[in-house]
Amino acid sequence: MTWEKASRLLEATENGIPTTIVKRIATDLSEFDAPLFLKILSLDYESNNIGLARAKKWLANIFDVFEDEIEGQYIAHMNDLGDAIYYLDYSAESEGRYTLNSIVKLLELDASRLNSKEFELIKTSILKMSSLERKWFIRYWLKTPRHGINEGLVKKVIAKNYKKKLAEVKKHLNFNSVENVVRYYEMKEEPPCNLSHGTFVKPMLAKEVPMNKWPENKIVDYKYDGNRYQIHKQEDNVIIFNRKGSIVTPQFQDVVERIRSYGVQNCILDGEIYPINEDGSPAEHKLMGTRVHSKDHAEAREKVKVKWVIFDCLKIGNKTIMDLPYHERLLCFEDLPDQAHRMEVGGDVLAFYNRAINDGFEGIIVKDASMAYEAGKRSIGWAKYKPPRIELDVVITSARYGDGAKANVFASFDIAVSSPKGFVGVGSVGTGFSDADLIFLTNTLRRNVETYEGGNYNVSPVVVLEVSADLVSRDAKDNLGLRFPRCKRIRDDKFVADINTLEDVEALE
Repeated sequence: MTWEKASRLLEATENGIPTTIVKRIATDLSEFDAPLFLKILSLDYESNNIGLARAKKWLANIFDVFEDEIEGQYIAHMNDLGDAIYYLDYSAESEGRYTLNSIVKLLELDASRLNSKEFELIKTSILKMSSLERKWFIRYWLKTPRHGINEGLVKKVIAKNYKKKLAEVKKHLNFNSVENVVRYYEMKEEPPCNLSHGTFVKPMLAKEVPMNKWPENKIVDYKYDGNRYQIHKQEDNVIIFNRKGSIVTPQFQDVVERIRSYGVQNCILDGEIYPINEDGSPAEHKLMGTRVHSKDHAEAREKVKVKWVIFDCLKIGNKTIMDLPYHERLLCFEDLPDQAHRMEVGGDVLAFYNRAINDGFEGIIVKDASMAYEAGKRSIGWAKYKPPRIELDVVITSARYGDGAKANVFASFDIAVSSPKGFVGVGSVGTGFSDADLIFLTNTLRRNVETYEGGNYNVSPVVVLEVSADLVSRDAKDNLGLRFPRCKRIRDDKFVADINTLEDVEALE
């Protein structure tokens, strides 16, 4: 059950073919705390805010070497930081018997600040690890294991070890975490496929999909320029979760009262809350910031009116319906008010899209009518279609103070996307922010400044923005950039791990 033993198994399977890896891990699984080991393998642990650049800085401090030395080792070992640290001191022996439970706790520590108790815990632990433990810890710390064991392979390991059909494992994982599914299997019990009031379910996500890959049997909704929320109702008890799973009920008491008026006693609903003008038309998304961040919730409700729309349902009454096809789920909640704008079956998709744009909405979502609700998945079964302007989720990596009336706040921000090698800059953005946005960003980023150089404050990658731009370009040095970027919203409902990738950006060139 030790990390040393797990590291040896990972080392032994690193260059294996998938069938061999599945067989070897399934064979040895009884020697481990299987729920925790498979939790680690599936990367199903909390985001820790570590990135490649910060990891190099942390490791240089931990081993008391220059960052250039860490960088040199990294390049020498084919851009593999785990291997780089392994060979930095490959004779290191383990001073502690780290359990998988202690490793999970270390992997989930918030690594956003160097001068923190979390850093000290990571430092102490890494220095007590053997060279092999360090290699695999660092790979999983960065969520880049580099050995071919992915979520699909973990499902096959579970199916083989517990003698289950793969489809059965997939169904159970749609309702439960990897850890919980395996714990039930260990007890020789079936994991529950019933949702409970107050237990957050990761939302199913949409992605950009070409028209030629849209499903033939489709249901089309408006795409709303608001925030995604999951609402649980049990009689008069209403809980509102944001897409991260944080409870935000106090910010939306007006929505709570609306939900309480529904005739159904129990339900779990998936939908959007968006700001509206006095006439009920959609307002600018940035107004949502007032509802989300204001400490005076009553005042915020007066300043910013919102509307709630339902576009899916996970549970109605006492029946969990996630595994039903979408068209059947719709029938289960069709009598509820506040339905999303939905195209009639067999309607003209592009005409419906034009109506959505004319009504002031973002575009449309084209959904596969036969698809079950896939919790936490970004699926081609939900296809986004918006006006031909680039939109990306990025992270702020540095900030600068403004001029004149904005001299006391950060007003310009360097932004980046993720890649296997760390964050890659795609330019800077300084438009699209309200005064309240700039105050919020300044207060947040000041607490996360790492270094300062020539008026530029380099910050921990903790704030996600959604930006739009005309196009992707490259300069004379082949650096990527966005033309005329503008901030659409601060995505405090998204994890840094969810931002767009370098591959996404290159596909837009």
